[in-house]
Amino acid sequence: MLFINQHIVCLAIILASLKIYAQPPILSLEIYQTGLTRPTDIQSAGDSRLFVSEIGGKIKIIQNNSILSTPFLDISSKVEDTQWAGINSFAFHPNYAENGRFYVLYIRKPDNVVQLSQFRKSIGNANLADTTETRLLTIPHILNIGHRGGAICFGADGYLYISTGDDADGGRGTVGDPLNNAQNLSKLFGKVLRIDVNANNNTYAIPASNPYQMPNDGIRDEIWARGLRNPWRMSFDRSTGDLWIGDNGQDGWEEIDFLAKDAPSGANFGWRCYEGNHRYLQPVCEDSISMTFPLHEYAGFANNGGAGRSVIGGFVYRGQQFPAMYGHYIYADYISGNFWALRRNPSGGYQNAAQSVTLSSPVTFGEDWQGELYTASFSNGNIYKIKAQNCPTSITLTPFDPITSNNTFNASNSITATNAIANAINVTYTAGNSVELKPGFTAAQGSVFSAKIGTCPTAP
Repeated sequence: MLFINQHIVCLAIILASLKIYAQPPILSLEIYQTGLTRPTDIQSAGDSRLFVSEIGGKIKIIQNNSILSTPFLDISSKVEDTQWAGINSFAFHPNYAENGRFYVLYIRKPDNVVQLSQFRKSIGNANLADTTETRLLTIPHILNIGHRGGAICFGADGYLYISTGDDADGGRGTVGDPLNNAQNLSKLFGKVLRIDVNANNNTYAIPASNPYQMPNDGIRDEIWARGLRNPWRMSFDRSTGDLWIGDNGQDGWEEIDFLAKDAPSGANFGWRCYEGNHRYLQPVCEDSISMTFPLHEYAGFANNGGAGRSVIGGFVYRGQQFPAMYGHYIYADYISGNFWALRRNPSGGYQNAAQSVTLSSPVTFGEDWQGELYTASFSNGNIYKIKAQNCPTSITLTPFDPITSNNTFNASNSITATNAIANAINVTYTAGNSVELKPGFTAAQGSVFSAKIGTCPTAP
């Protein structure tokens, strides 16, 4: 056994010479809660509760394995909702415990616009929101059934990010984004917006590093990135700060977009010039060298016999219960119900492991306060916990896998690590035959790290 509480440059414990590559996760779904109606988003407020929005205008709380009878928030009278025109997404402020602020993105009645509003928790009841609404940003749409996008989340910089659709109807066989909204910097459609909601005057400011802030340039200062079609879900990796976006394709290709935490503002993800990596329309397209192409794409409706056509972006797993999943981006397809686990390689490229598990209309993913992952079925209203084997054959932890909270990794054969352990946390690696710490592995001052040769503990 090795205990370390100082900075580590390189160390290796090797008790077996057999080379075994990391085993991909094998996902399974366990029903966590039933009884919701067309859920759209799952969020944590930093404690053991899960909050779930319903498209019809309610946010409900799951606490102690049951849904509380009184909704946390009910804005049913304010949403359009014929099918999808309701609450798309919501997010708690990073300092929610202190300031009680949270944000809701919904389709407003009767004008069918996209509305971003601020609410607060009520005084004296943590399970109930104050219904006083502060409208922050309103995005009018031309088409009543146009893509609105619909994800909001906070980045590591403390700013609120908002994804918007291109305002096209997306009909099969039609020309996508006919008004070229996603490339048009005078419009908020087909973009990722970034705003600073940390002021106390119930409004927002523009972050100084947003890319388009020249006076009188005709460009909305909220725009942070462009070139998206229907980015229904996006998320930030809680350990690295990297941004992941699942962008629904037109007819041919579904895509997963990625931006590293330190990527400059002003990315162009290509739509409608490109769908995935493929040229879509030749006119009004700038040189592709300036565009950010997908990390991954897969065949959409026209290229897979109609089997799948709406990617649902997920999360990079950073929880503690399922070490085989650590560092994998979990995502799904709404139509096929298929799931995948994608993992980036530091040397370039990635692995994308298709899963055998399926679900009817997986519409969203969520992350609890400890980093465990959940998904929801829009059609049956169930919330599922995403699980994987808790004792994989082998684990490989790369520089893309910093450990920023207390954790334990167990493997029946081997663990290989070139990752970093953050300051003041406790981490243990246990493997049956070998734990190999290669150059690049570091443990920050104040951390406590132990490497053990032993068997995986019995699952509860």
